[in-house]
Amino acid sequence: MLIKGCWILSLYALLLIGCTSKDIPQEGEIVTWKQNPQLIVKAKLGPRREHIPDRFDSEFYRPAREHYLGQFPIDYVTEKFPPITQEEANQLPMPDSNRQLEFYLILNGTNVQATDSDLLDHKDQIRVSVEGLPLDLREGNFNTEKVFISNLASKYVKRHSKFKKYGLDCYIRSFSDDFLFCFGPTKNGGVFLHLNRGSDKSINAIQGNIYKLNKYGGIWLKWETDLNNWDKWQEIDSAIWHLLDTWNSAPSSQKSN
Repeated sequence: MLIKGCWILSLYALLLIGCTSKDIPQEGEIVTWKQNPQLIVKAKLGPRREHIPDRFDSEFYRPAREHYLGQFPIDYVTEKFPPITQEEANQLPMPDSNRQLEFYLILNGTNVQATDSDLLDHKDQIRVSVEGLPLDLREGNFNTEKVFISNLASKYVKRHSKFKKYGLDCYIRSFSDDFLFCFGPTKNGGVFLHLNRGSDKSINAIQGNIYKLNKYGGIWLKWETDLNNWDKWQEIDSAIWHLLDTWNSAPSSQKSN
């Protein structure tokens, strides 16, 4: 009886693993994921990223529920699908709060295995994520430029440190000359950049932030890349918006096309 019981448990475990693996999105699969009612991406998945195990896996690692689209060249040309129906849109679930829309971009034709590590996998990688716009920014009717201006108080920046670089207005942070705030205007309302140009080369990074109240139902678009790509901020911004506009198959996107 013990042997039979163990065999049944082993079979159950294999079936469970098989079902779980089948539910995990695979490269080349076409997915339809709702970020919110105004942003529903329909896309063919790109290369999968490698999971870096950690001690929180048992609690938080849920690959079947991640909305990670893949890693693509900066000039990637993606397929455009027709808008879905309102009925289809209503049936789609909203994403988990900690598993919202993500994708990576790659500069210079670099070939590197993407991972879900906290650190960039390569200096040519750009990690992009989309989140809902925080409630306080919605209530204050904030956009990217307003958020940037609100951070120019003397407690945040050295007010007389302003300089221009790569078409950006930049200020040195009050606590260290190695950290900067920059803003650059774009046709999509601008980008607010946080830059670290310190001596520790492992964390030299740019974090781009875009706050859009009247786009896609209100989103906070974030991207991160190496400091070496500072001069490419406009190219990065254009590529991100182009992909989102092409992927978006929400019923409302029919009116904007």
